[in-house]
Amino acid sequence: MYGGDEVSALVLDIGSVATKSGYAGEDTPKFVIPSSVGVMGGEEAAASEGSTDAAKKAFLVGTNALSVQRDGMRMESAFTDGVISNWDAAEALMEHSYKNCLSSDPSEHPLLLAEPSFNPAPAREKMTELAFEKFQVPALFLSKNAVLSAFAAGRGTALVLDVGGGTTTATAVHDGYVLTKPLIRSPVAGELLSELLLKSLQSRDPAPPIHPLYTLKRHAVGPGEESVQVQEFPGTHPSYHRYMQLQVIKDVKESVCRCAFAPPTEGAPLEISSWESELPDRSVVDFAWERLHLPELLFSPSLLRSAPPPWLAAAGGAAEPSPQLAGLLATLPDNATGLPEMVSECIRACDTDMRRELWGGVVVSGGGSLLPGLTERLLGRLNELVPQMSMKVKLLAAPAPAERRFAVWIGGSILASLGSFQQLWMSKQEYDEQGANAIHRKCP
Repeated sequence: MYGGDEVSALVLDIGSVATKSGYAGEDTPKFVIPSSVGVMGGEEAAASEGSTDAAKKAFLVGTNALSVQRDGMRMESAFTDGVISNWDAAEALMEHSYKNCLSSDPSEHPLLLAEPSFNPAPAREKMTELAFEKFQVPALFLSKNAVLSAFAAGRGTALVLDVGGGTTTATAVHDGYVLTKPLIRSPVAGELLSELLLKSLQSRDPAPPIHPLYTLKRHAVGPGEESVQVQEFPGTHPSYHRYMQLQVIKDVKESVCRCAFAPPTEGAPLEISSWESELPDRSVVDFAWERLHLPELLFSPSLLRSAPPPWLAAAGGAAEPSPQLAGLLATLPDNATGLPEMVSECIRACDTDMRRELWGGVVVSGGGSLLPGLTERLLGRLNELVPQMSMKVKLLAAPAPAERRFAVWIGGSILASLGSFQQLWMSKQEYDEQGANAIHRKCP
């Protein structure tokens, strides 16, 4: 047992898009920073750090640091396929959260870390080593994302559908434990929709320019009037330019896109009436096709193959897609499943005596689930898929955007502040005696 009820634990959720940090017992995370980090390597690092080691890397973390253009700065993500693979970047995110955000000493606070429900054993052990060796935390607990989302919704047993940035997962949680065998993953998530929206715009003829914020400078031209000038920065790394373009596209996606109320049919295709939106450089772009077609990929991943954008149609009506469309389609996996089918298949893979309770507790979480119309469409389709009329489908989706976006962190905040939870921490002493692989026994 680590301590009493008041242990002032820290809760950290490193997601594929954003890293959330704060103190247990609070309603929302205190700090939310991008999970992508800027890397200055070689001569740039040596010059900025005053070091003679030219190979040393310098990491730039946080919204403010990344919003400033620096020649040669490249963007790196801590994640590959939803699992942490770049441990230098993960360490930089944790260090920034401790030092610059929370201004707290890691050795004084137990740490509850959220992890993907499909996190492999080596990654769990590596995270345990990092927490105890590098940050000297007094106690640690690793908890699965799906379990924390279920706790945030007030459920110990639930089917958690998490539409995140990097991956979408359907996970069965029973009495606070993740059932790993029925777990289903799909790469069709928020970041993929942003990528496809950018690719779709770049495939137009002519393609509308997408100017990131760092290239724009405003000039006053008269009383209450100003013009926007586009500046060139030839030393910008391509990965940084694309990252900043995607930030603009992400804002467009969140303001323009929505899920249709009903699936498209031959007689009633998706609407493509004009829908214009203004970009930061004051240019206006029509998102008529992307507005409904891209969110539809969450329900019908094969849609893009059957209903390509009008400007990507093959010349002369040929059956083969144009080269640009072929590149667009290559991004979509062949085996991707729609959200309702993911829920249905996951429940079907569970024991029969659990299914009724899972159908009655489908928890929807993640920032990608905030697209208008998504939960209504999902509930309608699940009512069609439920195997027995006697089983009732109940969708638990928090109405407040922050509650759904930060569901994992909120669940961790609730869990780490419970008095009955305090005996479950893995202490530094246990780590010293048994090693990192003891985490699998302490935090199943």
